[in-house]
Amino acid sequence: MLERGFTRTLAALVMIALPAITWAAGSGESSGPGSLVVPLGMMLLGATVLAILLSYVKQSSLLAFIGVGAIGGFYAKSIGAGDELISKELMSAFIDIGIILLLFMAGMEVDIKGMIKRWQLVLINGAGQITILLVVSMGLGIAYIGIGADTFGDGWFATLIYFGLCLTLSSTILVIGTLKKTGQMETLHGQIALGLMVLQDVVAVVALAILLSLDPSREGGGSLGLEVAMIFVKMAILIVILYFFTKYVLNAMFKYLARSSELLFIGALGYGMGVGGLCEVVSFSSGIGAFFAGATLAALPYRHEIEDKVEPLKAFGVILFFIALGFDLPFLDGAAIVGGLSTGVVLTLYLVILTVPLMLFLGYMAKMKGRAAFMIGAIINQSSEFSLMLAVLCRQFGIFNDELFIIVTLVVLLTFFLSSLGHQFLDPMYQAARSRLLFMDKRSMEEEEEHEELEMEDHVVILSFNELSMEIADFYSQNNQKVLLLDLDPDITDYFKKNHSNSNIVAKYADMQDPDVWEHFAFEKARIVISCLDEGQEAEIGICHYLHEKSDHVPFLAATSSHEEALELYEAGVRYAIQTEYLASKSFRDLFAQEMDKDPKDAFREVGKEHFEQTKQIQEGMGSIFSLV
Repeated sequence: MLERGFTRTLAALVMIALPAITWAAGSGESSGPGSLVVPLGMMLLGATVLAILLSYVKQSSLLAFIGVGAIGGFYAKSIGAGDELISKELMSAFIDIGIILLLFMAGMEVDIKGMIKRWQLVLINGAGQITILLVVSMGLGIAYIGIGADTFGDGWFATLIYFGLCLTLSSTILVIGTLKKTGQMETLHGQIALGLMVLQDVVAVVALAILLSLDPSREGGGSLGLEVAMIFVKMAILIVILYFFTKYVLNAMFKYLARSSELLFIGALGYGMGVGGLCEVVSFSSGIGAFFAGATLAALPYRHEIEDKVEPLKAFGVILFFIALGFDLPFLDGAAIVGGLSTGVVLTLYLVILTVPLMLFLGYMAKMKGRAAFMIGAIINQSSEFSLMLAVLCRQFGIFNDELFIIVTLVVLLTFFLSSLGHQFLDPMYQAARSRLLFMDKRSMEEEEEHEELEMEDHVVILSFNELSMEIADFYSQNNQKVLLLDLDPDITDYFKKNHSNSNIVAKYADMQDPDVWEHFAFEKARIVISCLDEGQEAEIGICHYLHEKSDHVPFLAATSSHEEALELYEAGVRYAIQTEYLASKSFRDLFAQEMDKDPKDAFREVGKEHFEQTKQIQEGMGSIFSLV
């Protein structure tokens, strides 16, 4: 039945897609030079259809955008429509706007505080991955592709560096999408992977700025070293200006704009594009300005609301960029295509396969556990959308020839495809490799075991620190129960070490979604296990299965705010689902019944005052980590 439904859907979508793309390509004659609405509209329709088809095999819609653009561009060129379909200037504008929007949203993903907390892990893994992969990729460029002075002239070294960068950068869009879909944003490997993406985005931003200084169409010109130095000077000036602007103007401005969803959207868009435009006026990269504008917005307390409102901008920028990129792909003769394809396949396998052992090596150096290091390598083993941005500009400036551009494009597409497939089997792949990674786990636990402060038997296990888990931990602690609190924030564990020396609560820094952690902290020997994770549904279901297999008598409780998730947890075997919205509504109903008969001038006054005083006491007692509760 399912196969029949899929076949019918497939047939219907293909019947829609092919005429749409063909009409898009052939409509140039009737719509006139530079026409936009008909060809772009039909390509968007075709991209929608193809994205639906790709969703059946869990593939990124980016492949659909590039594919439809390529089909439209190939058909236009084959019938000689060329610029009559959509002008090159218009497509160039699409690419520019797409780059600005992508960089703006990439800036909004920057979490400076999170990177500072784990700066050692991010630096060792991030800098190590970029350096090693860049050097190896440049070596392949020389030995395998033949990049040198005889093939690329005097600018061969710039070609080599940018070729290496294109293979080194990973896809921020794909990595974040995978972490969100699989609920791994709060895991240790998820947070480190996000830190790596930020580090790579900064490298890409600097590389873009330097690349723009190589534009042969620029007026004037001088020493490349001097121009690169000026780029860093301008970036430093921009960062200082935006810092003070954020501190004294932006916070107050967005506090006002946050009153209206419409104003918030317009304000975010206007700020990002405005900073980009001002940078362009002073002969600096508009994309770089948009990136740092996004980074300053990420530091505001309204970050999540802004992200929700401007998320469609990211999708729009992605669509514009990749359709325009596909439309402008060069089509080489058959021999060149075959050569480029074979080279692209080899480089794809190199990236997809090598990244995992590379991250295991770096994880070993950073004393990480095997699962976290393996997961990072298996998630970031692809090329990036920034690689395509660099490749597009390198081709425009004559740094890449058509063949090298095709190779980089093929590597991006093929790694997207293979990496997306692999992301569906992360846990089975780790389980297959787990026995070979035990040496990493033993090394990472040595210091932890030296300072063990809690006997792992008949203990209370609480996952993640927040207001709910704090109340539960205090309850058990006051009843002389041994409480093990696991959290991924080092500030939390440091707080408990400094302020709860005589308490029954022992806080440990651990990845709560790692099955090895469940075994190491003896969940099966606990009195009770309680999960207060915000985004850990899959891990909570995994803990259910683990406890059923190891020790079915241990009660497992899990918190959620969703009716649907509560039912899913019960079906998985959780003993009780702490549905916060349900409990809050019940609690407030009792409070409302208590206050409703009072005089309006007195109603809720005393309970509000009591709640205020209690909250102030919590704030004073917890200090800087109060914001994390």
